[in-house]
Amino acid sequence: MAPLNRALADSATHVTALLAEVGDNRTKWVEVFRDHLVVHPSRRSEGAAIAAQLGITVATDYPATRPGFTLWTGSWNDMDLYVYGDLRGSTREVRSWPV
Repeated sequence: MAPLNRALADSATHVTALLAEVGDNRTKWVEVFRDHLVVHPSRRSEGAAIAAQLGITVATDYPATRPGFTLWTGSWNDMDLYVYGDLRGSTREVRSWPV
């Protein structure tokens, strides 16, 4: 995990490097925190490709939400990074609570 005493301005500087690497046009917005960044692609279908480009390989699927999504997590340039993407193929149907 990234150090908690990181200045917010340092994290914001990482956004510039991130956008230069990924491409400003592929990014809808980036959430900036002292210890991590959260990337929201312009098209969620590009989330997995953006994560792979940045070396992010751990994915958690959230099929119970509507729409479902996959959150890619890892470390990039000594920052914790999260990238949203389309839900990967699900092998089971998600059941909801009865209404």
